[in-house]
Amino acid sequence: MITSLFVKITGYVGDFFLEFEHEFNTSGITVLYGPNGSGKSTIISVLSGFINHLETKIILNDKSIENTKIFPPHKRPFGTMFQNPILFEHMSVNQNLDYPIKRNKSLDQTLLSKEELIHYLELGSMLNRYPQNLSGGEKLRVALARTILKQSDYLLLDEPMSDLDIKTKARLLNFLKMINKKFKIPILYVSHSIEEISQIADEIILIKNGKKIISGSVSKILNSNSFQRLIGKFESSSVLEGTLIKTNQLMNMTTLDVNGQSLIVPGRPGLENNIVRVRIRSRDIIVSPVKINTHITENELVGIIIKIYTEKNTAFSELVIKLMKSKIKKTSQILRARITTYNLNKMKITENKKVFIYISSVSIDRQAYQY
Repeated sequence: MITSLFVKITGYVGDFFLEFEHEFNTSGITVLYGPNGSGKSTIISVLSGFINHLETKIILNDKSIENTKIFPPHKRPFGTMFQNPILFEHMSVNQNLDYPIKRNKSLDQTLLSKEELIHYLELGSMLNRYPQNLSGGEKLRVALARTILKQSDYLLLDEPMSDLDIKTKARLLNFLKMINKKFKIPILYVSHSIEEISQIADEIILIKNGKKIISGSVSKILNSNSFQRLIGKFESSSVLEGTLIKTNQLMNMTTLDVNGQSLIVPGRPGLENNIVRVRIRSRDIIVSPVKINTHITENELVGIIIKIYTEKNTAFSELVIKLMKSKIKKTSQILRARITTYNLNKMKITENKKVFIYISSVSIDRQAYQY
C-alpha cells in the first residue's frame, strides 16, 4: 500500500524563513538532505507537533492532521526519534519498551512485536539496566525500538546515527531497510552522511535555506548538478545498482551484474540475486578512450560520454558517462568521473565517445553493508 503524505510549511523560526512543500508518494525511505541550518529538523518538529506556530498543511492518507489541539504530539501518527535519544531515566530498558505498548492497547500486532525488536536490535542483555548505565549506541537502539513500538503510520528519524561507529551504523541501516520493505513502514530520514543516504534512500529531497531544491530517486539526485554544487566537487560521486551474482568466500569479494557488466566489490553485501547498491567517488575512476591491459584495478566497465563539464579556474573536468546497456536491462545507469582537463585534452575525449572505465574495488564505499 502506498502511503500518501502531503506537507506544506511556511513561516519564520526566529530570523529563519521556512517555505517547504512536498508530496510523499512512497512507502519507501525518503531522505531529507541539506547543509546545517537549512530547516531539516524544523520540518521534523513541525510534523511531530513540537513546533506549532507556523502555517502548516499536513495530510496523511487524505486525513488532515495539522491541528495541534486535536493532534498533539502524542496523538500524531508519527513515530519520531531525534539525534539525542531520550529515554525515561527512572525506567529500565524493559519498562521503556513497554511504555508505548501500554499507552496504546489497540496496536496492530501484525507489525513488529517487542520480542522481535529485542532480537533484531540485540537488546536482550540490557533489559534490566537503566539508561544511565547504557552507552550512547545502546540508548539509540532502545530509543529506536521504542519508537517503532508506537506502531505509527510513519517514522521520522532526525540524524539518529551520527554518533555511531561504522559497524553499528551499518547494522542499523540494514535493519531499517528490512523493516521498511517487510512491514511497509515509510520512513523520513534526515542525514548529513552521503554514505548513509546512498545506501538507504529510495528518494532524496534536497533542501537549502528553507526551500526544496530538487527531489527524486537516489541515482538521479546524486548525479544531479544541484547535489554536486551542494556537497562540493571533491565529494562528487555516483551510485550504481547491481544484482549479486557470486561471492568468493576465500577472497571475501563479491561480483555484481551492473547492466550486464561485472563489478567486483569487497566484502559480502548480501545473498545471491540480491540488489546491491554501491557508491563510487568521481575522483576514484580512471577513464580511457582505449582498452588498457592492466591488472591494477579489478573492474573494467564500458560507457558513452553524454556530457562534459569543464570547470573554470580549476584544473578539472567532470565526465557524465552512461553505461552501455545490456539486452536484458533496458535502463541505463550513470557514472561521474573527475579527471584533469589536461588529461581530457590529451586523450581527445569528447561527448558521444565510447570510453573504458577502470575502478579499483578498494575505492568502492562499503560502509553500509558491513557485517
